[in-house]
Amino acid sequence: MPELARRFGGWYRKLGVPAPGSIQLRNVTAGYGGINVFSDLALDVRPGEFVYLVGPSGAGKSTLLKVLYGTVRPRRGSVFVDGVAVHRLHSWQTGKIRRRVGCIFQEFELLAHLTALENVLLPLQLAHPRIHDPQAYALDALELVGLKDKANEYPQTLSGGQQQRVAIARAIAHQPRILLADEPTGNVDSRTSSEIMELFHQLNELGGTVVMATHDEYVLSRFPARTIELQPGLLEAA
Repeated sequence: MPELARRFGGWYRKLGVPAPGSIQLRNVTAGYGGINVFSDLALDVRPGEFVYLVGPSGAGKSTLLKVLYGTVRPRRGSVFVDGVAVHRLHSWQTGKIRRRVGCIFQEFELLAHLTALENVLLPLQLAHPRIHDPQAYALDALELVGLKDKANEYPQTLSGGQQQRVAIARAIAHQPRILLADEPTGNVDSRTSSEIMELFHQLNELGGTVVMATHDEYVLSRFPARTIELQPGLLEAA
């Protein structure tokens, strides 16, 4: 991985190393319909920190990441991500957080009618509308995850692991201050898992904040970092 780390470091500095981002939750309650997934959560993530979210299925790890990304609005409490009051944003204001945060969804959420390159390019252009030659940045991101040769392929022609890599390229292409990842190693083998984690740690070493939901014991043991356990309605630092 030294070569990957070197290339990633050089590429990531093209737009400048991002200012590290912090995360703060106070008395946050969130849920769906008439059910609260968690209540009165408090959480602090320091700028440039790497944090794992762990806990049983249904504890709210994915929901918490969606709250941080602005796709789920908390019912109560305050959420600050890189200085932005996410809990106050209207749906048409979510661009304020998307320019600062990259998110890797558990379900990939790639657009089926777009190629791998186009899936990476679209959010990059939305985050940086004035960027020069955005396609070059998107291709660099795909190369970093080993999929430059699949740039013109559509998601349905790619394996689950390849789709995961495209999702990672999409999340890092605009060089976010904060990276949120929901089970990013859940659909790949151990070798690919190690490559993904090396990439995340390189981003972290360059100043980016990483929050990753996982139940992957291999990752947790090989790449130790601060761990926060989420139980239904309860958040605990391990």
